[in-house]
Order: sequence, then structure tokens, then C-alpha cells
Amino acid sequence: MVNEKFWQVVRKFNALMKYAIEGPNCISVCHGDCCSIKIDVPKILAKEYIKQGYAIKDDFIRGDVFSFKLRFDEAKGKCFLFNKEINGCIVHNSGIKPPQCWIYPTNFSNPKHKEISCKRANGWKIINVEKAKEAENLLQYYVFLCKLEAKKEAKLINTRLNNNLCKNNLKSLLKHTPPSYLSGFKDTWGCISILLAQGLTLQVKKFCEKQNNKCDYILNNNFLECPSICEKISKRLLAFLQQNLLKYVKKNPDSEGEYPFFKLYEFNKNEKRDLQ
Repeated sequence: MVNEKFWQVVRKFNALMKYAIEGPNCISVCHGDCCSIKIDVPKILAKEYIKQGYAIKDDFIRGDVFSFKLRFDEAKGKCFLFNKEINGCIVHNSGIKPPQCWIYPTNFSNPKHKEISCKRANGWKIINVEKAKEAENLLQYYVFLCKLEAKKEAKLINTRLNNNLCKNNLKSLLKHTPPSYLSGFKDTWGCISILLAQGLTLQVKKFCEKQNNKCDYILNNNFLECPSICEKISKRLLAFLQQNLLKYVKKNPDSEGEYPFFKLYEFNKNEKRDLQ
């Protein structure tokens, strides 16, 4: 992504939409209902939010359209950028608000001059159609740039897996995790980490049976009591990821950065079957 061009698009879009629409005073009519949607953002924008103190790396998860999604607080039903005190988005006046957030609820045009409403209030107006249309064209270019970045970012997944710091960190996480708690792996900001199960899981059992069938926990059929993933299985898991992860992501681009082990395992079996 060409950084200078990207920022020109984002800042111009924000400026156009600021004067293209007009609406009621949100503070008096709702509690940020429009912040109850999940938004994709490119990494370049996420990095700027971090740089300016609006966010930390954990506020972003891997996206299925752009590089990341803004963290969504399921308990509150809000995007993490929502601030209760101002009853709105903390980046609304920053000039770098995500473009998708601007078009709710007006969109870009209202040819039949219908009353536009959000979940709570009427009274939204498109007061400058020319600016709205110009913003619409910019949004298409913004999406193009974001998808371009996302493709490049996806190709770096093996880099995130293979750099020494991440590999050592992943080994340590596996060492301190019972296999019955491991449900898969997830792609974070800079490396691959583990995906924990909601409860107990048998997803790794087949892998252990195949890769270390002399293990006492396998022989005695008490897999659920194994306290940690052993060194042998840890090495085999890392090799398994190196062999399959990038290929899996390419065929499953909508995974949102989470890779359940049973899906990876099934993918590997199908890949081998296709080669026979």
C-alpha cells in the first residue's frame, strides 16, 4: 500500500462526509447504536490508532476482508472505540475514522428524498450530494487499497510463524498447555499463538496417537489427564503448521485468523488425498 496515497484518501473521505450529512444530536437519542457493528480496517490504519494512543495491538483481530477487525466488546455490544462518556466514537473527529462507519445510516444518496433513520431516530439528511458522491468514489478506492494490503499481509503468515521470538513463545505456550485445552491456533498482530478450547477437547488426541503412540497417557487412555504438550508433540505441531498453515489460509480466507486444529487436520488429510 502506498502510504501517502492511503492517507490522502482517508482524510479526504472524512472531510467530505463531515459536511455531506447532517443528523440529530445522537447524545440525546441513543446509546451509540451505530457503534454496534463489526468493522474491518487495514493494518496501516490500525498502526496509526496505536501510535496516537487510541488502541493497543490486542484491540485488533485478523479480518476476513481487510487485514484486521476492530475488537468488538461482546459484553457491551460495542466496538472498542465507543466511549460511553461522549456517547460516540473516540476517533470521530480525528480525520481518520474508518470510512465504513460514516455511511450509517445515510449511505451516499437519497434520490427519492425519503426520511432516513437509524435504529433510534429520524432526521438524517444528505445535505451535499456532490460531496457524498465524491466520498462514495473514494470509498471504492479505499477498499481496493485495503484488499491489496490484506493480500500482502496474509502472505506473511509464515514469517509470523517462523521468526525466532514467535517460535520460542509458541513453544513455551504449548509446553504450559494441556493438550485437552488446545483447540487450534490463531494469528495475532505479530505472531501465531494458541487457541484455547472453551472446555475440554479431544482435537489433539488423534495427532498424539499418530505422532507419539507410546505416550503413557495414550496407552492408558487417560489423554484428558495429560498436564502439558510434550516436546515431541510440540515439535511435530510446529512442523505441521509450517507445512499447512499458509496453504490453509489461501483456501480459507474467511477464517478471521482462527484455525481450529480439527479443520487444519482435515485439510491436511484432504491435501494428501488429492496428491495420491
